[in-house]
Amino acid sequence: MEKNYLKQYIEFSNAFRKSNSSKESVENIYDLLYELEDVDRTKEDNLVLSNVYILLGFHKSAYDVFKETVDLSNSKEVSKLYVMEQKAKSHGNNFIIKDIRKFKEKKELPKLTLSDFQISKEDKGNFEIPQKEIVIFNKNVKGKISIYTPDLDIEKYSDIIFEHLNWLADCKNELIEFYNKNNEFTEELANDDWYDTLDIYSIQLTINNSSDIETLISAGDTFSQDHILDIELTNRTIISMNYDG
Repeated sequence: MEKNYLKQYIEFSNAFRKSNSSKESVENIYDLLYELEDVDRTKEDNLVLSNVYILLGFHKSAYDVFKETVDLSNSKEVSKLYVMEQKAKSHGNNFIIKDIRKFKEKKELPKLTLSDFQISKEDKGNFEIPQKEIVIFNKNVKGKISIYTPDLDIEKYSDIIFEHLNWLADCKNELIEFYNKNNEFTEELANDDWYDTLDIYSIQLTINNSSDIETLISAGDTFSQDHILDIELTNRTIISMNYDG
């Protein structure tokens, strides 16, 4: 007997909306998503999958699935396809409701070597790590870090860079405590879920002549999804945390 995914979607989506996107309802929707992605789908199943993507904010994925099943002789479906295409272009999969379960697993720290550092092609005054993932705030990040040193002898500063990156890999308590003590931005209080779902957009390390490391991290959080959260640190001390724009 074939599973009725539409019935399950209606049940889960109603609970999702009534509970204002509760953690349990989000997990149920994601469980349905993972199952749909993993089965041989009928056209009806693809329509359900497209709706699930829309509900969770995966507008590009929703459009990609729907355009494969749309009936071009049906004016309502063609009109819906156009609306979905515009949403896919403007939003992509950039503003999704996240499955927090996927972010809680402790990430393994990579073993960096001097050969992983390369002088930037765009800015000859800084180094990048273009080929290897690093871990920042327990997120795997690749190709988003810039490192400025007083000179271009990266070996001279490698020990303090490695030590600092290891600390940035998971400084959850410090971030949550600072946000909640200096929260002038929203009425929300940061917690483990807030930390687990941070997005990392860029990391800039600047080593000054005193060998202090000034860090600027641009991130995105669930409290203010239309703004960038800029986090500034000196060594292991958070100096400021502000929304840009």
